[in-house]
Amino acid sequence: MAMKCSRCGGAMEAGFTTALGLLGGSEIDRLRQVSSLLFVVKGTPTRLNPLRALQQGLADEPADRAYRIEGARCATCGALDFFALEEHTA
Repeated sequence: MAMKCSRCGGAMEAGFTTALGLLGGSEIDRLRQVSSLLFVVKGTPTRLNPLRALQQGLADEPADRAYRIEGARCATCGALDFFALEEHTA
């Protein structure tokens, strides 16, 4: 899929985020990894009372949803666009 920059119209290069220095392994190994950064949409906070928390779980209230962050960089102006398209499953 060819993407165009929303700012200048240049060609976008697909890529991913990294957390260099936070992940183990050599620098080369870290550059080959898939992004470990996630965007989390908060669900309903769990109640502190254990009985209420169980009732909440049984009621199937919304839980946190996590999405892997993907992005693209404009080859012309360097602008970054980030997307969180697919829900991340552990």
